[in-house]
Amino acid sequence: MQPIASARVVDVVRDQLRSAILAGELAPGSRLSVPELARQLGVSRSPVREAVLLLVGEGLAVEQSRRGVEVARLELSDVLELYELRIALESVAARSAAERMSGSDLAALRGVLDAQGAAAVGDASSFRELDLRFHEIVTQTCGNARLARHAAMLAREMRLARPLMVGEPWHLRQSHEEHRTIERALRQRDGPAAENAMREHLSRVSQSVRNRHSPKP
Repeated sequence: MQPIASARVVDVVRDQLRSAILAGELAPGSRLSVPELARQLGVSRSPVREAVLLLVGEGLAVEQSRRGVEVARLELSDVLELYELRIALESVAARSAAERMSGSDLAALRGVLDAQGAAAVGDASSFRELDLRFHEIVTQTCGNARLARHAAMLAREMRLARPLMVGEPWHLRQSHEEHRTIERALRQRDGPAAENAMREHLSRVSQSVRNRHSPKP
């Protein structure tokens, strides 16, 4: 058992490192040197070492032989695996959310969609942030805390996939229309329709990513 004060330092360090990774300040492949990070953050090495290992557990960092721990690099196969999990989890979440979402939840979802429509003209960076927010609202309102927790971990890993994602305007517009279909099923409290729409959306996006990076004949 560690002292509570030490545990709080670990949490703060982990949160700061996680935020830097997700914001791209620590790029994929960056070495997470415990002595250097401890110096930069003004703390001892012990909480930094523990925080780095927690990030490994979250999939945001990986241990490399001879190099220590690095910020994770996602390959195409990694992203496709993430989508397999997302399809399974978020389809179930959408079905449950259709029965449980409040009026304020639906209003928040509509607000995200309205902003996303403006970003779909070519602002891929803003669109992706709104995309994550759209899916977050659905998973966090499904009434299953364990599902929501795992979905949040997948969403953090998905932020590392930015270089592999499709950003062309046609793709953004299609994703936005698919989100509209999901939102309509949720608003109508139609669980099966919401589940199917979510599955079809994520499957199509996954296939688009695969097609973009598959070798051309």
